[in-house]
Amino acid sequence: MLFVLKKILPQIFIGIILEDKKNVLKAAIYRNKKLISSSEKTFEKSEDLLEYVKTLSKKFLFFHTALFLNAKEQGLIPSTKNEDLEKFNVGKISLKYITLNNALIYTATEHVEYFHELFEDYNGLDFLYSPFALLYFNISKQNKYDDKITLYAYQCKQILTIMVCKNLEILYGELIFLDQESDNNESLSEEFDENIFNNELNFENLDENFENLSQEKNDSKEDEFLNFDNLSQFNNDIEIAHCIISSIEKFYNDEKYSGNFINNIHVLSEQELSIEATEFLENETFLEITTRQINTFDLMFELMRKETL
Repeated sequence: MLFVLKKILPQIFIGIILEDKKNVLKAAIYRNKKLISSSEKTFEKSEDLLEYVKTLSKKFLFFHTALFLNAKEQGLIPSTKNEDLEKFNVGKISLKYITLNNALIYTATEHVEYFHELFEDYNGLDFLYSPFALLYFNISKQNKYDDKITLYAYQCKQILTIMVCKNLEILYGELIFLDQESDNNESLSEEFDENIFNNELNFENLDENFENLSQEKNDSKEDEFLNFDNLSQFNNDIEIAHCIISSIEKFYNDEKYSGNFINNIHVLSEQELSIEATEFLENETFLEITTRQINTFDLMFELMRKETL
């Protein structure tokens, strides 16, 4: 009966990413596997987001809520034996872990309990998605069956998830928290824009040549460099490249891993890696680099729908 109702009635899927300064929610409504509508909202306070979740879920018989796990106390080991956690230098703390093919992904028990308690009064939390799980789900969809070893890098917000795989076998995994400096650059950008807006400028008296120059499609590199958004993104991309290089060195040099030669690198990120960062990574690693822009919420919805069929 429920299966029939799910085909007839609309279902809402809610994806959430909680951060210190910005909490983001995306909701998507499906009916019989067809997307009806979707919307995204940002909240300064997590309490306001939770109240909105409660309001949304009341309107649907079938609703599913998922949270992106961004806790630092999580990781992956290329083994399905929990006694091997200590071998991979995982601290002796209370852990929750699940099997991911030939590997274990884990997180501190306190995080799982905290988030489930947080959503307890807001119609509950159905899924808590590790970035490792989301990345591996994306890898498994590619159906690659060759002997090449690929390093996958997945960037969502300030988290960079690294996974080295041979076909679907996981050889290495690492979670890296990127520098918070990009947030500072965004603040500087907002302050810079506000100062310009507050200045009383008489545009009619500006030199016409300057006005024409500013409208040209090909701005000078100096003008582009003054764009704080571009600068922030450039710094972020170069940091991602450095982190990938560092992970390759760990994979090759740590005897706990197989040390097999990596054939190529595939980068998935919210904003596609810049050409400059891609070229830098190619020059440093001598590997083929492919990049793709990805939406974490869409990935969460796809996995949620797969798990709720």
